[in-house]
Amino acid sequence: MFESPPFWMYIIGFPLLLGPLVTVHELGHYLVGRWFGVHAEAFSVGFGSEIFGWTDKRGTRWKLSALPLGGYVQFKGDMNPASVPDPNARSEEGAFQSAALWKRALIVAAGPVTNLVVAIAIYAGFFAVLGNPVVDDDEASTKVAAFA
Repeated sequence: MFESPPFWMYIIGFPLLLGPLVTVHELGHYLVGRWFGVHAEAFSVGFGSEIFGWTDKRGTRWKLSALPLGGYVQFKGDMNPASVPDPNARSEEGAFQSAALWKRALIVAAGPVTNLVVAIAIYAGFFAVLGNPVVDDDEASTKVAAFA
């Protein structure tokens, strides 16, 4: 009934879908971390070599990297993007490890929660613009006849 999209569309569509998803996810970590006074040293969409980037007035390096399969926020006190704690940074002001446990838990949870909120907002937007889907026939319940 439906023809499969060409393979090149998957190759182009994957990073076009993953890029904004990763950016929103990491932005959740970044904003909650900033709210709690944890300094972010780097915000990256992608891994590997930096393609493009700039440093803002707070000292955060914003970058777009070569391999668009994820991203990270590197907070102060992390030895690397994998959040391996630096044992010498435990007592530094603004370090992730010096924040209270409940603050660290909220910073870590902020990424997935942000993704959930964005998904709900997208669905709410579709329902607000198109209306609720109406099923034409109970037996063919996978087919939407109209929007009410």
